[in-house]
Amino acid sequence: MKNFGEILLILVTSLALLNALSPASFHAASDTSGNDTLNPTFVKDARAVCLAGNPAAYYYSKGFGKGVSNWIVYLRGGGWCMNITDCKDYIQRKGVGMNATATTLRNLLSSDKEKNPDFYNWNRIDVRYCDASSFTGDSEIIKNDTKLYFKGARIFNSIMQELLDSGMGNAKNALLAGSSAGGVATTIYCDRFRRYFSNTSRVKCFSDGGYFFFSKKHGQENTFLSMFDGLVKLHGSKNALPTSCTSRLSAEMCFFPQNLQADIETPIFFLMSAFDQIQIEYTMVTKEFDACANGRNCSLNQIKIMQDIRSELLSVLSKQSHNSKKGILITSPYGHVQVLGPSWYFRAAKTGETIEKLFSEWYFDIKDVEVIDENPCPYYNCLSNLLGL
Repeated sequence: MKNFGEILLILVTSLALLNALSPASFHAASDTSGNDTLNPTFVKDARAVCLAGNPAAYYYSKGFGKGVSNWIVYLRGGGWCMNITDCKDYIQRKGVGMNATATTLRNLLSSDKEKNPDFYNWNRIDVRYCDASSFTGDSEIIKNDTKLYFKGARIFNSIMQELLDSGMGNAKNALLAGSSAGGVATTIYCDRFRRYFSNTSRVKCFSDGGYFFFSKKHGQENTFLSMFDGLVKLHGSKNALPTSCTSRLSAEMCFFPQNLQADIETPIFFLMSAFDQIQIEYTMVTKEFDACANGRNCSLNQIKIMQDIRSELLSVLSKQSHNSKKGILITSPYGHVQVLGPSWYFRAAKTGETIEKLFSEWYFDIKDVEVIDENPCPYYNCLSNLLGL
């Protein structure tokens, strides 16, 4: 038998969800495969190497037709490592000690005009992630006859220079994008990326699944702080972080976009789930939410915690400066990153437009975007669980 408080929570949550749900939120995904299979371009700078010392790489599909003067640089994600043992394990788990092999570009990076109508003919660069520091490190260490290279910042700068030598500096339109740890890097480097171009260029940034925040409500064992502190101490990441932040906060706090966004002058778009899997795992230091968020077995306490995290994310966003330079799209899946996955083609609640379309309209100055899905937990899950469906 549920007590009165539990029944009230059921009713409030259910009514809120029913009011917020839009049939347009649940359209099936389109086929997201692209048709660009590319071999890697290895970075020329011999000092720009991955964690294990193997060469850094990127994938470059040249622009054509009317897109020949437009550029997208996409920074992949892949987490971080914060100490020697963690970094050795990272090399094994992620395979970053192996040289890059061929990859296929899709969604925002696809050359298929039907799937990617606004960016298909641009110069499209997909940067491999192999440094475990959001492209910020610049040090190295030898421990027990093992040498580890923390060269993320050098990788980023070397690739940017190679692209500038290939004509990127003359771009009419340019975009720096990234997902997860690459989304954090995009936020860190956004203004520096803008400085590569003339004032006549349209230059913007796009962070997907990288708006991690430091939860004050659930901050006792917050993994983000220890992880980012490790990046500063082991990788030597401080010099890559914006001085506008490090001059007033400790360096580890300057990996959080909530502490960077207000100072960013370049237009930037944040795409984030209110129930981001990594945000929840790193905040609560547990993976117990995976089974419930992807199924129908959430407890009342788990739902409450997810709702707390969502509310805190929205409160952090509300403190920032919202104008035409800041695009915001908060969705409601339990998962992580959306640009290269099927949800890129899902239709957003409220507007009925796909994520792909909303971002494009913001990038080309067609309209401002500040869309927040009102679902109080991941789609139908909390409604069905609380009502016992």
